[in-house]
Amino acid sequence: MLLPRIQEGAVGLLIAGTFLLVLVTDGLGWPTLLFCVALGGLRLAGVRVSTNVGCALLLGVAGVAPLYWFFFRGIGTMGLKDFLLSVLMVFLLSARTGRDFGAVSSYCVWIMLASLFPSSGPQQWFLLGALFIWFLVVLSLNELRRNREQSIDWKGPDGWGLVRPLVGFTLLMTVGIGLFGGVLYVLMPRTAIAAIPLNFRPPRRLVGFSGTVRLGEIGRLQEDRTPAFRVRFLDGKPPAVVRWRGVALGDFNGIQWANIVEGWQESAQQGKVITASDEQRRREGQRLFYEIQTLAAMERVLFTVGVPEYVYLPQGRLRRNGEGALRQIALGEDLPSYSISGWLDGERPPRVSEPGVVLEGLVRRRYLRLPAIAGPVRELAEEVTGSSRDGAEIAGRIETHLRTKYGYSLEANIGGKDPLVDFLFEAKEGHCEYFASAMAVMLRLKGVPSRVVTGFYAALPEPVGPWYVIRSANAHSWVEAWIEGRGWVSYDPTPPGGVQKQMPAVLAWLVRLQDRMVILSEEWMGSGSGLKRPNLTVPDVDWRWAGVAVLLPLGWLLWRRRRRGEGERHEASVLFGRYLEMKARRRAASETAREVEDGEMTRLYERARFSREEGAMEAFRRAFAECRRAARKGR
Repeated sequence: MLLPRIQEGAVGLLIAGTFLLVLVTDGLGWPTLLFCVALGGLRLAGVRVSTNVGCALLLGVAGVAPLYWFFFRGIGTMGLKDFLLSVLMVFLLSARTGRDFGAVSSYCVWIMLASLFPSSGPQQWFLLGALFIWFLVVLSLNELRRNREQSIDWKGPDGWGLVRPLVGFTLLMTVGIGLFGGVLYVLMPRTAIAAIPLNFRPPRRLVGFSGTVRLGEIGRLQEDRTPAFRVRFLDGKPPAVVRWRGVALGDFNGIQWANIVEGWQESAQQGKVITASDEQRRREGQRLFYEIQTLAAMERVLFTVGVPEYVYLPQGRLRRNGEGALRQIALGEDLPSYSISGWLDGERPPRVSEPGVVLEGLVRRRYLRLPAIAGPVRELAEEVTGSSRDGAEIAGRIETHLRTKYGYSLEANIGGKDPLVDFLFEAKEGHCEYFASAMAVMLRLKGVPSRVVTGFYAALPEPVGPWYVIRSANAHSWVEAWIEGRGWVSYDPTPPGGVQKQMPAVLAWLVRLQDRMVILSEEWMGSGSGLKRPNLTVPDVDWRWAGVAVLLPLGWLLWRRRRRGEGERHEASVLFGRYLEMKARRRAASETAREVEDGEMTRLYERARFSREEGAMEAFRRAFAECRRAARKGR
């Protein structure tokens, strides 16, 4: 029989889909991948181990995991999902019966659900939906094989006879779940989800943006494609690559950049707020007017391009600090949605503050303050800048040196008491936080005020309608240096390869599909996800006619089903009841037809009612007609 092979093949496809889901969500360490591929190859080669050997392998995996993490974690990263997938492959290698393969398929479901946290996107949910439909097929095969193994006289489908019903079942489940989900997707937003008294809030998606920078805290960065915010430009032409400024950090203790004293000032009015002086707003230059809708929790920071002149914040109040950062203050939990008009000076590197502002006194000393800095760092700053005393020239030389002499890497194993020294003289590669910190420190050593900025830096992707989606992978850190006569100016010492990376065509298509689904979902599910739903109103529906439109087809389907139930067999029961009425006989509910009358009419009735004999119903009709004619003549 082919049933066991078909079931095992279906379980194998489910396992492959589980690995794919983990890969596109969290990634997978290569040691785990090699181990799982090896066990899978053994299984395909026909190797099966006993239960005792399987338990020994499980104990071995459980014992090796902490040892690997403690001694060999530099070889390749491993996490909880790596351990779970290794256990899954051990289960597969020891599976023999249909029940064993059923347990393996159920274990896959738990891994798939665990792979969706802490963050996920629409493509992961699409893949999970497809795997769930396939899991239903696997459940059907598990049940068929279990019944076959328990039944001596198996009469169910087998071999290639399973293909047609399985394909039909899969298509039915796909269409059914798709239609049901589509109907809910369209109808549910038309009732206020936020008003449902469930006291439920969807989990906030986390992204790479942070309001502080701590060196050595993050070892390996993941290329998380979780959408952070979406933007559309209402007026003005945006540059090809946009730097979305979030928070500027001015205090450094040797390891961490932060703001010890924030100095936030809250605006008195709501709605439109002027954030620049009259002189700045009269200045010539390009303006960029854009709208941003936040898709993830990022400390309610508002992201700006250039010098912001006007901010429109429909909810809450606007707060500003001395570093020029903007933040929303609101009582509700909705994510910020806002519009900004910013001034672009057209210079490279661009200014991010109004020219003419003077930096002096305590403020200037703050942006020059440093902890005890190792001698080699001072020597490097002197070597790179030479005898130059011009702030712009010093910043340009340091920026060029870091961009050309160091490499970008997501896996920066930099630790120790002085991570900056390790980066500059040992590792010589790292991610953007190390480059920005190194430049800011070297600028301060040369007497140029500086600060580190966190935000997003990205070439604008292909738009989805009017919207551009900026995602977590574009989180970035750079430097702002104070240049006399120009104000705060942006510099980026991170090598170009670390900022923008090319994606394969298939992955780019999936990312674009994700963007489309994110925008569509947020448009419809506005109040439930924290966004304001733009230009969507609740339709004026007469629910009485809607109920009639639903009940009429439903009633017709039920009537048709009843008519099909009252086919030839039920007609025989009706005619036999009329025959007994003509004979003045009564039939109790517990009596059979033969107990009431054991004759020719009873035998004809049983043939018409319970057999599939061709012509039996017609013979019973003729006999009933003759009896009725005889009864009428007898009157």
